[in-house]
Amino acid sequence: MFINEIIALLTILPKVGVATICGCLVGWEREKRNKVAGIRTNILICVGSCIFTIASFLAAQYYSLSDPTRILSTIVTGIGFLGAGAIIQNKDKITGLTTAAFIWTISAIGILCGMGLTLTPIVLTIGLISISHYFEKVERWIKRDGEDDRN
Repeated sequence: MFINEIIALLTILPKVGVATICGCLVGWEREKRNKVAGIRTNILICVGSCIFTIASFLAAQYYSLSDPTRILSTIVTGIGFLGAGAIIQNKDKITGLTTAAFIWTISAIGILCGMGLTLTPIVLTIGLISISHYFEKVERWIKRDGEDDRN
């Protein structure tokens, strides 16, 4: 039994490592923008989702559970509640929607890491950061253009 755990650990650690890198990259980007969900939060969400995914598939393998995807669906639901806590309405302004979306997306990337994918989560993480950066500029341009129309 002890040997099985060592073998499992050797297969788990690289998955958790990739999840840590992905969570760190997104968290670093959010931290630079002074967002509430920074490096530690994104790492924990990504790694947590990764570990739950690994545990789900290991439970199915070692304990003959019929459906390992049941835990995955609860990750999505639980992260949805976590993201909802980041959304704040103050008078006519709503903040935290992008943070909630990042939380949800980094969790999905963590699930991919837990499933054993390596390249895909890294590419998706870089794409997520790039798209966010690009569309932030687009949003500023749209808002600036709208202000020009009012003047």
